[in-house]
Amino acid sequence: WSSDVCSSKHVGWFYSWGKGSGDANLLLCEFVGILWIITWVSATMIPFFIALNYLGMFRVDALEEEVGLDISHHKGAAYDLAGPSKEDVEELVARRSTAHGKVEAPAATEDA
Repeated sequence: WSSDVCSSKHVGWFYSWGKGSGDANLLLCEFVGILWIITWVSATMIPFFIALNYLGMFRVDALEEEVGLDISHHKGAAYDLAGPSKEDVEELVARRSTAHGKVEAPAATEDA
């Protein structure tokens, strides 16, 4: 370790404020680090989001969103025990069978 890193020259804003000064160098370093992370994530992820949007893979179909991804991917509702309407499920199955191959309708369950 260098003496500059281990020294108590920059001890933090609140500690130095309590000693009578207002050295906010560490706070400034943390703020610059946060800005750097936001910039890095934005620079690396925005091109992927643009590519997904261009390819039509960024969002699910509106009907699939209404029916629920649990129905379309797992053949059953996870949280909403009432589930979507039968017409919406049939329309989703018909739409997906023409676009993505055969999709089976979820088995009908009867409430006792």
